[in-house]
Amino acid sequence: MNTSSPRSLPQLLVRRSRRALLLAAAAAALLSPLGLRADDAPVQLGKAADNKIYAQAILNALMAKHPELVVVGFHVIAPGAKEEKMIATNLDRIGKKDDDDDIAVATERKTICAPNLTDPHKFEVQVPMKDASGTVIGAIGFVFKYNAGDDEVKLHAKAVAFRDGLAKRIPSLADLFKPADL
Repeated sequence: MNTSSPRSLPQLLVRRSRRALLLAAAAAALLSPLGLRADDAPVQLGKAADNKIYAQAILNALMAKHPELVVVGFHVIAPGAKEEKMIATNLDRIGKKDDDDDIAVATERKTICAPNLTDPHKFEVQVPMKDASGTVIGAIGFVFKYNAGDDEVKLHAKAVAFRDGLAKRIPSLADLFKPADL
């Protein structure tokens, strides 16, 4: 027979709260030496096919007309957001937080031209993304089909021409996020 006195609801809640705090502290202690934090959890990225915004529509149109392109990605800070992310691409990486190179292209107006480190048949060009007024609103990454010896200067010129053609179709940053039928 149990002779202990019954616990009240507030006592049970306090005990459970203490247990939850202890578990959280233990998890933090285990993750901290690894350099991990709770906010480092994997982010679920969106699918290009589900991305029903104007940016995705103009990206899809560009990809359809230019088979020499393997990948295209638009990187911007969405209105009201604080971080630059990929907002449109032909890959399933919608919402991926931008790395330092993507941010430098947008904020420092840098251009990056380089062979892909993991696939020698791809050449990457990143240029500042502009709207119709010429204002830099982010970065655009183009990945071209490539063979050693191809003219890299011509690939850069193509990327700039693609960027400038897209800019004519972008009245403003906010317009990139308008709903679109795909």
